[in-house]
Amino acid sequence: MTTLQRMLDYLSDLVGVRSCAVCDAELMPGEKGICIGCMTSLPRASSHHLATRYADIFANAVAPQGLTEAWFDYDPTTPWANMIRQAKYNNNPRLARELGHAFGLELQHRTGGVQADVLLPVPMHWRKRMTRGYNQSIEIARGLSEATGICMGDNLVALRSHSTQTHKGDAARKANIRGKIGVDAPHELDGLRIAIVDDIITTGSTIAECAAAISLSGARPRSLGFITLGATVLRK
Repeated sequence: MTTLQRMLDYLSDLVGVRSCAVCDAELMPGEKGICIGCMTSLPRASSHHLATRYADIFANAVAPQGLTEAWFDYDPTTPWANMIRQAKYNNNPRLARELGHAFGLELQHRTGGVQADVLLPVPMHWRKRMTRGYNQSIEIARGLSEATGICMGDNLVALRSHSTQTHKGDAARKANIRGKIGVDAPHELDGLRIAIVDDIITTGSTIAECAAAISLSGARPRSLGFITLGATVLRK
């Protein structure tokens, strides 16, 4: 984060009261994005509850599966989904960045060092970015980068626009994103442990398309993985 951005964030805190993105309680000094109570009770991701198998995402990739990390179990019917919706749709890039930073710090503490060399945000087509004003995946990656020291790359690019993945099934998601992502300067990725960054992983279609684009580009990374805030859980 730049010095200017830190100053703007500080002034924003002085001007108005900020609230927790989960429970809407007033944030206390030092709290960022969500309050300490919600941070403590956050339903951390548990792989046996997930809607997709991570190994399936990278089954045909050019490199072996690397780091695969999600912060919490995402269920759109719970209050925890509020922070994703706010970061994504409420013109709140700062929240996306703060959530990425918080998860990055947690990963550092839990693993003793995040095993990735570069963070590649899932790209957003320029038309959609003009409408929304920002790409939440880039903001999440910025927060992660600040917390972990891992550099961000901009090699993944959106070749064509596509409709939202929300409310689509697995087959529809795959068809919706197929052929929409490309790779700039693939040689820059040779030998690197790549972590693709997105807000949520549901079926894994978007991340799998990113992995396929990297594989077809001629890049030869050391491993391919991802970091997301939420991982959609199986709903009974």
